[in-house]
Amino acid sequence: MIEHKIGQRSTDEAFVKLMTLSGDALLKLLGMDPQAAATYHFRATVLKQKRLAPDIEGWSLTAEDQPRVLLEFQGYEDPFVRYRLAAKVFMSCAQDSYHGPVLAGIIYTDRPYKKAALPLAVFAKQSGCRLDDCFVEVVLSEFSEEQLKKVDPRLLLLAPLTLKMNTDAEDLKRKGRDWQEEIDKSFPELVRYAAREIMGLFALARHRTINVMEVIQMLNLDLSPDGGIMRLYWEGERKGKQEGEQKGEAKILMRQLQRRFGAIPAWASEKISAAKPSFLEEWSLRIFEAQSLDEVFSDKG
Repeated sequence: MIEHKIGQRSTDEAFVKLMTLSGDALLKLLGMDPQAAATYHFRATVLKQKRLAPDIEGWSLTAEDQPRVLLEFQGYEDPFVRYRLAAKVFMSCAQDSYHGPVLAGIIYTDRPYKKAALPLAVFAKQSGCRLDDCFVEVVLSEFSEEQLKKVDPRLLLLAPLTLKMNTDAEDLKRKGRDWQEEIDKSFPELVRYAAREIMGLFALARHRTINVMEVIQMLNLDLSPDGGIMRLYWEGERKGKQEGEQKGEAKILMRQLQRRFGAIPAWASEKISAAKPSFLEEWSLRIFEAQSLDEVFSDKG
């Protein structure tokens, strides 16, 4: 199951693609027998009352006694990640009237995120009902690239998440060129491009030292606006433009207020900095009739 992000760059799309391309490799990372893992199929589903990203569920196509799989990809501190995964397990099973075995896994990108996760203490009060004992959890930063590839060569795609966040951009680019060669060895030709794109999305999610265009060049990705990387790039461009316009409107409003009322107190500056564009526009219209700053920022229309 996926609805998490690292910093401000979402990993949802990359993780969904990874699960559909080589989800059985992740099952091996979680300790499942390779032969059993190879029988699994993954799909994106929507559980009842879902509000954010799609869920990923996996089940064996050939062995009925193998557990249903539900995964959480955790890239930031969330004390209730185990609680949420437990709730999703119950919801998924209830939705399909499923009462067989379940594998609930959490893949953390860093140890502090696992450390922040609270135990399911509410269940621990009942004898023999420690649900979190049934969870399987791994921390990617505790693995090296070589250790991941030893589990399964396709786990190379997670390599950007094993590196420190402040890894030098030039070092990343050199690694990216090596990763291209490794992908050609580990993936069939038909899925190599998708594999490079997944790795690129993880690199962007993890590292602020490198930008979208550098990742595109590093992994020889397509500049097509339909691609996942370029879609992320254009979304970032639009967001940056909107933020730039908003800062411009806020600056103009500050000047207007200073001319009308003199020095602007800190509380008004903070209010303007945090305001949505619609509020900035409304306050600008009030300036000429308002007799005080309080009237400009009044909640009354």
